[in-house]
Amino acid sequence: MEKDTISKTLKILQNHFSQERKTTLNRMRGEDPYKILVGCIVSINIKDEVTEKILEELFEKADSFEELLKLEQEELERMLYLARYRKIKANTLKNISKEILDKYNGKVPDTKEELLKIKGIGPKTANVVLNFAFNKPYIPIDSNTLRITNRIGWITTEKHADVEIMLIKNLDETTLKNANALFMLHGKTICVPVSPFCSRCPVNELCAKVGVEKSR
Repeated sequence: MEKDTISKTLKILQNHFSQERKTTLNRMRGEDPYKILVGCIVSINIKDEVTEKILEELFEKADSFEELLKLEQEELERMLYLARYRKIKANTLKNISKEILDKYNGKVPDTKEELLKIKGIGPKTANVVLNFAFNKPYIPIDSNTLRITNRIGWITTEKHADVEIMLIKNLDETTLKNANALFMLHGKTICVPVSPFCSRCPVNELCAKVGVEKSR
């Protein structure tokens, strides 16, 4: 797949979704790394509108790792009541807060190597923090990104790391920064897992439709 084709596809999607409301995390770009990191942990496996509601209350009560650590466990779990695995997420948030305070003087690390040393932070969360909070050339790979890049014919893999390398190699920093939001919007509204809406897809002619048995 030619580099120009990948860049062209993303720019078409950018124009198509320019008026669409982005996810809570994508709207938080450039904010305090604390909020980006906490927001990413909270958002795992839940709907965006739920994430937004939880974070609004959570950040009113705790706008730093120190304040989050001071919250009673029961209160934190109550704020996470709409989230999946709320007990696990509450424990993760507490553990991450303690480790960052103890080992990093309360500052979120700005390298992937250091972020991955913190228990509870995986590659996707690390990439979110690096890209959204520190504006570094990383991209979080989720199920939408994996599905779309394989379906469109850019890559054949189930490995998130391979998709990340391919996109970083083929996109300039500005396009890369917006790519996650575009894949999420496209995957949610048009390029859905089963029977995608190819008839109204803005990049239909650029897509190889790998594995698509039925479309609308």
